[in-house]
Amino acid sequence: MKHVFSKMQVGDININYELADYTAPWRTDEPETFLLYHGYSRNMLFWEQWVPLLAAHYRVLRFDARGCGESSLPPAGTMTFDQLVGDSLGLMDKLGIRRAHWVGESSGGIAGLAFALAHPDRLHTLTVCDTPFKRPANIAATYTVGEADRAAAFAKYGVGGWCRKTLSYRIDTTKASPELCEWYIAQMDRTPVPVAVEKEKMIGRGDFWPLLPGIKVPTLILAGQKSPLAEEEKMKAMQLHMPQAKLVTFEGYGHGINLLAPERCVSEIRQFVDTQRQR
Repeated sequence: MKHVFSKMQVGDININYELADYTAPWRTDEPETFLLYHGYSRNMLFWEQWVPLLAAHYRVLRFDARGCGESSLPPAGTMTFDQLVGDSLGLMDKLGIRRAHWVGESSGGIAGLAFALAHPDRLHTLTVCDTPFKRPANIAATYTVGEADRAAAFAKYGVGGWCRKTLSYRIDTTKASPELCEWYIAQMDRTPVPVAVEKEKMIGRGDFWPLLPGIKVPTLILAGQKSPLAEEEKMKAMQLHMPQAKLVTFEGYGHGINLLAPERCVSEIRQFVDTQRQR
């Protein structure tokens, strides 16, 4: 068993990460690695339930994206998906991980799309969970919660207060317990306002629709049927627009299936990975 919780300097930031490996010590083959990438202004604790579900069979790498959790604040300025790709690639290189199964939730899946386009040879598979290829137009206005823009909303309510007002868009509050909802809000409140502002701008600029046919990595699309961000019809269009994609819809669920149905998510992913390996 190997379990590493540490920090690593990658480019201009210090990345807080965990690498868990609870595979049988007598295994003669090297276990493959899952890379778990969290969503907007969140942190690697959002994958806590996934580690024991995966780490008996795979190495599991999760980390705090730049400016989030315990990773260091990036220099002031525009944030881009290319930076997120570079951070991930740099961490993989320093840890000696040649290829990985990428799993991203919400905007962490968008980062996965960008990674798959730039470095397809570094991924076995890609899983996007409640991930829009472009943020729905109505969300930009909804997320300002009556203020001039997102920055003004953060200035007035803080990231945590803003999260409370918009929580139902990020997790299905009809299925989440009150304790989970309060924990979610508290975790997002850890994200500094400047980081939350720049990440929001980055996501708003993103439109991966015209690039989807270029993603050759086998891709699993997981989505809550009622997600207001990963809308059902757009997920179906996304699957048809990608050469090696499979769509699994979680009937009756809204956003946040990674937290609400982790066992089913992992089961679907492992079946997908096994199918790809057989091919």
